[in-house]
Amino acid sequence: MSTKPSTYPENNTDTDHRGRRRSDSAMHLTHGSPQQQAAIDEIRQILQVSNEQLHTLVHGFEKEMETGLANVEAQAGDLKMIPSYVTGYPTGNEKGTYLALEISGVDIYVCQVKLKGEGGKLAINQYQYEIPDDLSAGNDISILIDYVADCVSDFQRRVSGSSSTTNTSSSNTASTHHQQPPPPDQTVYSMAISLGFAVRQTGLDRGTFIALEHGFEFPNVIGRDVVDLFQTRFQAKGLNVRIVAIANDSVCTLLAHAYQHPATRIGIVHNIGTNCAYYEKVGNINKFLAQQQEEGGGDHVQLNTDMIISTEWCNFGSRRGIGHLPMNRYDHLVDSESNNQGIHIFEKMTTGMYLGEIVRQILVDLVDRQILSFQTDDDECLLRTPYHFDTSYMYVCEADDDWENLEDTRVVLEEMCKVGETTQADREIVKKMCELVGQRAAMLLGANIASVVKHMVERGIGLNRNSDGFAIAISGEVYKDYPSFHPRVCETLKALIPEDVSTKISVGIVKFSRIVGAAIVAMMAEKMDQQDVEML
Repeated sequence: MSTKPSTYPENNTDTDHRGRRRSDSAMHLTHGSPQQQAAIDEIRQILQVSNEQLHTLVHGFEKEMETGLANVEAQAGDLKMIPSYVTGYPTGNEKGTYLALEISGVDIYVCQVKLKGEGGKLAINQYQYEIPDDLSAGNDISILIDYVADCVSDFQRRVSGSSSTTNTSSSNTASTHHQQPPPPDQTVYSMAISLGFAVRQTGLDRGTFIALEHGFEFPNVIGRDVVDLFQTRFQAKGLNVRIVAIANDSVCTLLAHAYQHPATRIGIVHNIGTNCAYYEKVGNINKFLAQQQEEGGGDHVQLNTDMIISTEWCNFGSRRGIGHLPMNRYDHLVDSESNNQGIHIFEKMTTGMYLGEIVRQILVDLVDRQILSFQTDDDECLLRTPYHFDTSYMYVCEADDDWENLEDTRVVLEEMCKVGETTQADREIVKKMCELVGQRAAMLLGANIASVVKHMVERGIGLNRNSDGFAIAISGEVYKDYPSFHPRVCETLKALIPEDVSTKISVGIVKFSRIVGAAIVAMMAEKMDQQDVEML
């Protein structure tokens, strides 16, 4: 990131699907009427992010970070700024075998990572299990955790009989039915767990359930300790596993990259949801320090230690009347029709769960105004069905280089969304709407990243006069699969930070799944114990 920015990147220009800059003429219709062109210009103005709005966003995000780090309950902000209790940095030379468990929706992932050192070499074995429908609800959470324990037991049996010496991930779908128990093994393996449920974490290996999501319902789980529940059931099953940490998704992304790139200081997940973790000086985390004082451990806190913080930035821009984000009428429609109205606004403007829905709202509006000529009143038409215009359709339309026919865009509209016959002008308008919505999302993400970078640099975290710089790790299918997203984010980031900082920052897409990062968290937990870093 060495290009010197001269100004904030107001999106009055756009990039093609490979991220190459192009002029304003790219928003002019090759086919279409003056009325259609006027509509395109109007929506372009609505989706435009001005210099002033970017200034407001960056300044507002930094203020929200400060609020979230403070111990001021009456001034609760958009960002939770949750301490991960993970301190220090991996070097890439650590060795050992560690386990990770992730529950994501109805899927269970169990992973073994063998760290080989030598600058970040590792070997991975991973299996995927599906949670049966009859285990998603009940009076006692133990029935689900027992099944999870069976999955871990099955995984250990499979891994003990297979080789895991390659440096690539082997991910398989497995079943726990009719499997023999694992062979005796006296080794007790450290494990970190990453859950798709709301947890209030109070220590590296302590946290209580706040709520269950994704259709799970067990009344007896709320308020209970996560690690105690799992460890008790694992011991009852005779598993040679010790749970040493609870791992957050963005923390896992950061550490998955950091083992092979030790200069990594920021980790970002951007997919159907979004989150960011970064390193913060413990001395700046006032609410953490207050908690330590209350628990009698304040004397052992090392203020100059760096700890990973989970920003929970999905909720940025949600407080009414603050105006950090440039919402428009389509954003308000998406929010008002969502099942979590009024929260997670940044997520609703930038992620895979919602980007396609923003485009769909725009297209329905243009159909109703007769700007788009195709019909949507057929019973089979799906364009008026909420969330049917999938975000992946945006990738297809934006990458459609067949300007004579825009055949891929036609397929999305006529065959996937079941609209009536489309014209060349219709397809061209839809393609441009996808570009505008995708460009804005990338700019907003780039601006948030710039805010975190500025916060860190101003506080001497990760970058100093003797530093060669630091890396930013990003994971998520939206970020990886949307062809233009990465270059647009990087362009915005470069434009919002000083040149002497941008030349020292690299942005990398995480190679391994974030569950690998959970295994690294388990390693870091051991490393912290060995270094006698007392944080509890």
